[in-house]
Amino acid sequence: MADILGIGSSGLLAYRSALNVVGQNIANANTEGYSRQRVNLEARPLSGGSVPSGNGVTVRDVQRISDQFVVNRLTGQDSSLARVNTMATQTAQLDTWLSGTDTGLSKSLQGFFDAVNGLSANASSSATRQVVLTGASALTARFNTLQNSFNELDQDIDARIGEAATRISELSRQIAELNDSIAQATSKNAGQLPNDLIDQRELALRSLADQVGIETSLSEDGSINVSLGTGQALVLGGRASSVVIGPDSFGRMRDIRLSSGAASVSVTTQLSGGTMGGLLDFRREVLEPAVNELGSIAVALSTAVNAQHAKGMDQYGQLGGALFSTPSGTVTPARGNTGTATITTQVSDAAALTMQDYTLRFDGGSWQMTSTRTGENVALSGSGSQADPFRAAGLSIVVTGSPAASDQYLLQPTRDAAGQIKLAITDTARIAAASPLRTSAASTNSGLSRLSPPEVRDGANPQLLQTVAIRFTAADRYSIDGAGDYAVSADGSIDLNGWRVSVGGVPVAGDTFTLSRNDGASGDNTNALALLGVAEQNLLSGGRTTLSSANSALVSRVGSQSAQASAQLDAQTALSTQTQAERDSVSGVNLDEEAADLIRFQQAYQAAAQVVSTANTLFDSLLSAIRS
Repeated sequence: MADILGIGSSGLLAYRSALNVVGQNIANANTEGYSRQRVNLEARPLSGGSVPSGNGVTVRDVQRISDQFVVNRLTGQDSSLARVNTMATQTAQLDTWLSGTDTGLSKSLQGFFDAVNGLSANASSSATRQVVLTGASALTARFNTLQNSFNELDQDIDARIGEAATRISELSRQIAELNDSIAQATSKNAGQLPNDLIDQRELALRSLADQVGIETSLSEDGSINVSLGTGQALVLGGRASSVVIGPDSFGRMRDIRLSSGAASVSVTTQLSGGTMGGLLDFRREVLEPAVNELGSIAVALSTAVNAQHAKGMDQYGQLGGALFSTPSGTVTPARGNTGTATITTQVSDAAALTMQDYTLRFDGGSWQMTSTRTGENVALSGSGSQADPFRAAGLSIVVTGSPAASDQYLLQPTRDAAGQIKLAITDTARIAAASPLRTSAASTNSGLSRLSPPEVRDGANPQLLQTVAIRFTAADRYSIDGAGDYAVSADGSIDLNGWRVSVGGVPVAGDTFTLSRNDGASGDNTNALALLGVAEQNLLSGGRTTLSSANSALVSRVGSQSAQASAQLDAQTALSTQTQAERDSVSGVNLDEEAADLIRFQQAYQAAAQVVSTANTLFDSLLSAIRS
């Protein structure tokens, strides 16, 4: 039969435990990740006897108050929030560079063509020529600065990914160690869960989700198994894998691997969520396209301006050379190549550039070109020789040497182009503002015909500057230097030696015109006007976009991505805040509630102490009666 002393003592012990738990809750009210605890009491089993009257109270367990569904949802939202926060921060920085008046390309691009416009108005002025060189230099410097900024951002992403990998490995080991501790504590304490350790593990899991997207599953022994988003095991019970960064096929430190002992597997393309996923998504979806798009503008500018500049004549009487250095594509051989082939690329059609990178792979019998972004094959024409290069996506590709089967190369036509463009001349007299040819009519001409200023069609033609006499033998027929009998084209043009003139009016037989070198015409602005026209030419996107429009499209696209990322961040922040509040409503410590429990358990403890005191008094009375 139970005695009153034992019942009172059980109450003292039970309510002391309850007071301890309340004190623990109050002490950890502001501890990150702490889940409030609750003492669950139950009556002690009845003892034998004819009139059972109870056997006191005992602590069944100390319960951790938590809703696992809410916790899992919050962990997933932590991962999403970290990703969109990273995307928003990085994209906003890129947007600031491209759209800023002093940091973007627009002002420098407009400044260059404004300077060319000034040259067309006063081609003989050394001052206006110097303004052109200054504007061209400022434009190339802006390209170079943006390229350097993008490269530094790319390197920063690599560093941040490395830091995230280290943090993931540390948290994985911490979770594995907590798994062991939780399993051991649960076994030793007859199934009572170590609540504080579980809180620590939950906080570590949320920190891990902040770095990368994860999936979790609970084992029977209380341990948590963690896998990356695609199912690759990161933590299995007390064993943890490490995330390491290594060189990819082309030597770039971009291969993210999951390492466990001597085994490792690449997970680069399988990662999502968290800071690491945000960095990878930003580089793939925002940075790399922006770098390639900026590079394509640099290529189109230098190609078109140089081509037109070569059709003019400078103040030394020479045909114009390159005004800008022409960016060359970057080719990187794979680390595992065993052949001796060398690949060189050149932009053959800037309008056909797709602003993508490619892999060129030799399968043992033929070459295959694949987009690194979409994985789609790109058709190749030509044989790859110097005389007949491969042609694809605006590129001319020459293969020398002997490739081995499975050799591959990374082709990046515009990745570094904005950093490669430079001003090629420093002498103002080298600016080819004049036409290299002039026309003159014989004084004996009797017709009302005239020839238009010569249009240079092929500045590389070796006979371009050769003096030519055109004598009309009829209104629509002519001879060259007294030889031949040729018909004027249906559109009224005459093409020869890389130039074209148009016939105006109606010539009569005997009318003669001479085309000769345009020496001494320092004030001629014919080619300056043609250079100015480059600004209005559709040079990009398949011949649909001007340089200015392409830059505006780049700025607009990155700006739109920045705005979208910012909106996603606001939405995800609100959602995470709501879920955190839901978690806190379940697991958070309410000090008012704990204060009420403190008073309640204190009173219960005092009452139990009074029971013990009463039992002691009764026992003393019994002893006194026996003695008497």
